[in-house]
Amino acid sequence: MTWERSHRNESDTVQKHFPPARGAVEVVTYNRCVRSYELTEALSEVPGLDVTIRRGALHIHVPALGDTASLDPDDIVEAADVFVPTQAPAVQLDIRRGREILPLIVTVDDLVFTPSYADDLIAEDAELTVPAMPSLIAYSEMHRDVRALGKAVDSESLDPGMLAATLLAHRCFLRGAIRMGLWPVRVAAWWEYTNSRAPRHIPMRDDSTWDDLLSDVAEARKQTETDIVRGHA
Repeated sequence: MTWERSHRNESDTVQKHFPPARGAVEVVTYNRCVRSYELTEALSEVPGLDVTIRRGALHIHVPALGDTASLDPDDIVEAADVFVPTQAPAVQLDIRRGREILPLIVTVDDLVFTPSYADDLIAEDAELTVPAMPSLIAYSEMHRDVRALGKAVDSESLDPGMLAATLLAHRCFLRGAIRMGLWPVRVAAWWEYTNSRAPRHIPMRDDSTWDDLLSDVAEARKQTETDIVRGHA
């Protein structure tokens, strides 16, 4: 599968190229502001999800990830059944974010989304190599990559410039997940761990949402420590 996006600051267009063996792609779309019942109906085609509408918001819980995407149905402009390389059921939601339309692909055990732009995260006067960014990243890939770097930072001699660039890329992944209504506390915990051991810190713009996520990371760590103490009592 290959993915292409339009130029920045224009509506994102995702082109899907699937294996020829699958034949023609059957797509079911809703070319308007999608109603809540249509969203739950479309997502019901993907097994293993916990999809609910609560207080006017759409919640898509993926047990394999331990996270939930919480979205305003009014921001979803299209829902489409798509085929993915695993040939498992999948639904793509096109979500309005400012001037952009961004995809969220919901699969049986994963969520795929667009990373945030590095330019939107780093401080304006920062001098930092910006790494090449994938058009789309799966939540499971994000978690795997961020955790792997966290495990490597203490055991390997990493180039400070490369480490800083990789941390930036990973933060773009995380910010992209947040933009899709996710709250990746466990992944952010690994990022914070690695960042605290990096010899070079990334100058970032103020981001209250990111600060809230790291506050939840700190609270989760505190709760884990409490549980360990209770377990040994």
